Amino acid sequence: MLRFFYNIVFLILVAFLPVLLFAQGEIDEVDFGQIKYKSIKTYLIDQKAHGYNYFSDFQPSIHEDDDLSEYLNFEKSYLIKQPVELVWDNYYSANITEVWDMNRVSFGLLYSREMNSVFYADQEFYGFKKGQIYYLNLKILNGIYNLPVAFEVIKVAPESKLIEFSYLKGGKAQGKQMIQMFETAEGYTKILHKSYVKSNSKIRDKYLYPFFHNKIINEFHNNLKRLITERSKYLKRQYSYKK
Repeated sequence: MLRFFYNIVFLILVAFLPVLLFAQGEIDEVDFGQIKYKSIKTYLIDQKAHGYNYFSDFQPSIHEDDDLSEYLNFEKSYLIKQPVELVWDNYYSANITEVWDMNRVSFGLLYSREMNSVFYADQEFYGFKKGQIYYLNLKILNGIYNLPVAFEVIKVAPESKLIEFSYLKGGKAQGKQMIQMFETAEGYTKILHKSYVKSNSKIRDKYLYPFFHNKIINEFHNNLKRLITERSKYLKRQYSYKK
């Protein structure tokens, strides 16, 4: 009889587990008290007003194989004097909330499709993975204007050292960004950052976007370069200590 009772309880839990997990993906389940920036709160409220009740309702504005011929494109490269495998490992496994802790960009919220869970700025979350949706606050003109931005990781390819992000549908811009790493002849790492974007404003696309985008990606890669350098120094100190 006791075994029968346990079997019934197990079947009930199995039946309702998907529902319990999925509830974590509801916009209404977000703890707005843990989101620092009003711009991101307003963005989520506006999206819910447009019928987005679950994070799973959001879709990327572009997919990895879409035609990009109608998009404006920007390209910039960076050099890190470290082996490509070390740089990739640091990018690939970085603490996401730490990566976006910058002057012009701040982390607001992360939703993981894989885990069907929300993560906030005071939590540690490691590694770029496909299906992650980031909500960031961009500080324009030293914070006079705060712009919410949401994008999704649509591809992570360790073999080609490539990460792709797409802006979400419904935002001011659509398109994607690509970060890829290559080994140089000197054994260093070249990082190529490509951006493809378009919106309903030609002025924004031609003048405003390139200016602010350039500053933001510079800060992003410089932040990661700093984290890699600090980690390398720490590992060297540990190695010397053990010797």
